[in-house]
Amino acid sequence: MRFFEFVGDDTGDRLVMILRNYIGRAASKKSPAKLNWSGLDKILSTNGFELAADYETFKAIYDGSPTIQALVKNFNADGIELNVPGAEEPGDAGEPTPNGGKDSEEAIAKMAASAAPAQVAQNQTTPQI
Repeated sequence: MRFFEFVGDDTGDRLVMILRNYIGRAASKKSPAKLNWSGLDKILSTNGFELAADYETFKAIYDGSPTIQALVKNFNADGIELNVPGAEEPGDAGEPTPNGGKDSEEAIAKMAASAAPAQVAQNQTTPQI
């Protein structure tokens, strides 16, 4: 017998409901839903779910529930990633990469170079006290 079978029949249903609510919130923001095990544990305990979230326990539940398999995109020793419809991930096709593919140092240097002449002109016209 698996752990969740000892807890009761409604355990899987309650977990599905909690995960669907979390997916719904993430979908409304069009963001991915990734949780580490402590984050998932906190969400479960906040919703009155008495189950310690860890890889082994979740794997047992996942393996026995096609519904949960449909809700979860991926899980590993670090946590779970939920299957959020419409979530935009960085690097997705069609989504521009930040700064047009430039790294952050190059973008900052460009902003500083464009702001420097204005700053110099302002310092020259402001009387020194």
